[in-house]
Amino acid sequence: MKRMILSMCFLFIILTGCSNDEKTDEGKEVEKGDAVIGVTAEEQEKDEQSESVEKQTEGEEKLWPEAFKANDVSFEFPSTLADSENMIKGKWWGNAEEAELFSEDKEAAVAHLGSLLEGKDKKQQADLIKRFVTETYFPDFPSMTTFTPRGKINLGEVEEKSNIKLNGREVKENVNVAIILDASGSMKNIQDGKTLMDIAKESIREFASNLPEKANVSLTIYGHKGTGSEADKQLSCSGIEEVYPLGVYNAGEFTSKVNGIVPSGWTSMGASLKQVGEKLANENAENSTNVIYLVSDGKETCDGNPAEVAKTLAATDIEPIINVIGLAVKNEDAKALEQIAKNAEGRYITARNQQQLDQEFQESNQSISQWIDWHRQNTGEAINQLQEDKNKLIELHRETINDLIAFDRHAIQVIIDLNQQYQLDSDVYNLVYQDVKGFYNAILKETNDIYNARLQQINDTYNNTLNEINEQYNENI
Repeated sequence: MKRMILSMCFLFIILTGCSNDEKTDEGKEVEKGDAVIGVTAEEQEKDEQSESVEKQTEGEEKLWPEAFKANDVSFEFPSTLADSENMIKGKWWGNAEEAELFSEDKEAAVAHLGSLLEGKDKKQQADLIKRFVTETYFPDFPSMTTFTPRGKINLGEVEEKSNIKLNGREVKENVNVAIILDASGSMKNIQDGKTLMDIAKESIREFASNLPEKANVSLTIYGHKGTGSEADKQLSCSGIEEVYPLGVYNAGEFTSKVNGIVPSGWTSMGASLKQVGEKLANENAENSTNVIYLVSDGKETCDGNPAEVAKTLAATDIEPIINVIGLAVKNEDAKALEQIAKNAEGRYITARNQQQLDQEFQESNQSISQWIDWHRQNTGEAINQLQEDKNKLIELHRETINDLIAFDRHAIQVIIDLNQQYQLDSDVYNLVYQDVKGFYNAILKETNDIYNARLQQINDTYNNTLNEINEQYNENI
């Protein structure tokens, strides 16, 4: 053991880098390596070793913290992850992989540790080793225990916009807009220098082009076949055509279909409403808002009953919002159109000119767009927060686990090195090994438990937020 201590102290001489000049007890300076008069080489070597240890004790480039040299060697690993996060990181943490750079420091420190074990009982030796590996290799754990996922996003704007409705009803994210356009002969009539058909075409083109991106649109026309003669009545009344099938808006195709409409024959509103209702049959109101705009300049002339058809449609699963726009309608015909809207809890709007027709379409479009935008923005924000919080949690979890694994590896390596050099008592070896593994397993379990709990919290917050968004969006509180 004496030889070991001498060898160890010699290492400290190298590490502390004694100055080239040293003083003898008499104050005379001698160059390192020269003999001192009256002092044997062995005594000189002992003095130099002693001086080197004293310098290190004074705090010059210490290889371990002050606590490591305390008389009380009792030590226990932190019992919780929170305590571990608050521990001072080890002297070599962050540089532990730089084996070549710190090899001499490590060898010297292990040698010093070996000397401190002398004269200690088994528990003291085990505690001393645990203190050593903690004060040299303990990780700088990230603050996983203090990470708190954000709560539900602020939906305050919902209350401010809660009056955004279409006909007093909510607008769901999936919107289907079916336009029925009268192309009967009377739409050739002139209003403010334009035919009623030209006025309707311009307004409908503008309306469709400004619908929300996700909204579907269709265009159905009637009265464009045959003529207004009695001989052509059957042909005209049955000539109902969905010229633009329900789907996303395509400017070129939609405009082409609108431009190709030529007013000609009879007015078949009842049959047109029925056909559009059949086209929307798969669009359940639970998931979709179905809006029908019926644009006409007069009353039914094909023996249909559009008011009764509207009432029947309102009772189906598609629950359509039916708005009827009377374009330059005569007073005696307005009541019939109004009854159509009333039977489906819709609105009847009188548009005497293009400005009024444009205004109606713009207001409807704005209501649809605002609710869809609100839903999309809040849902997007909830999704972004979910992903950001998840990413942060995953990173904290990954870093904590990696740090824990690294500490476990270094701590085990230290006791292996000690055992190889100093033949540790098997009980001491097992005590340290079991405590290191016990710490590792306990913190690993707590880390995973925290991760799973926080992850569940993030998912619950996201789901609760989505539920609230959908509830307020659908119910339009």
